Amino acid sequence: MMITTYILPALYEQKKISTNDMEEIVRLLAQAPLLYDDGSSIRAEDFTEGLDMEIKHEVRPALMELYDLAVKACRQFPDPASYEQLQDALGLQAELWQEEVLDLASWMNWLKQVGEGQKALPEYDFASMLGTLPEGFMIHDFYDELRYQLEQNPSNTWAIQERDRLYAAMGAK
Repeated sequence: MMITTYILPALYEQKKISTNDMEEIVRLLAQAPLLYDDGSSIRAEDFTEGLDMEIKHEVRPALMELYDLAVKACRQFPDPASYEQLQDALGLQAELWQEEVLDLASWMNWLKQVGEGQKALPEYDFASMLGTLPEGFMIHDFYDELRYQLEQNPSNTWAIQERDRLYAAMGAK
């Protein structure tokens, strides 16, 4: 797998984008797709127009690169059910980024692979793994359950393995 060099992570590492601005950029990456029922009509501008920050001239191309990747990923999910799974995955990835489990370059590479149809969203049979679950239980809920189980028993081998599998499926190294 080839890792592409992206502009935005480099600008962030060089401190040309503040932590607060980066958090805002990531927030929109996870939240803008929620404006739609499927991925067929979302645009990069839906992300940039929602930003609560001034976009510096040197940052704009980097933002467009990120949000264009996100749009291409969204386009892979024209039906509402699979698009909802993508929305949930993006929300989880934003949390993993905040927890410093997922770095931005890896996330962007994941988006690129999804957008090119080279990577699918992870699939789980949650009911067989966990038993009876509330309706609408999704991948982010699964992550929360794994965290809860690891808080209760930090050496829970199953939870550690599943968490690590989930990290890999979400693009974390």
